[in-house]
Amino acid sequence: MSEPQNAPTPKSGSPVYTACKGIIFYEDDTPTAVFGERRLYFCLPSCLRAFQEDPKTSCLADEINSENN
Repeated sequence: MSEPQNAPTPKSGSPVYTACKGIIFYEDDTPTAVFGERRLYFCLPSCLRAFQEDPKTSCLADEINSENN
């Protein structure tokens, strides 16, 4: 599996799952972050900031970590 940073980005308008299990349509300004070997997408910049402050205890930590089990 290639590193997320090197993975192709989705085409503009393509549906992607967000870290909170929602679906949004990817655009160039969609907030994203890399966690482990996954690229995560966020609905809002504020959710991305909360995640970046502390990924292991953010409001999304349970959702994200449950995918890794």
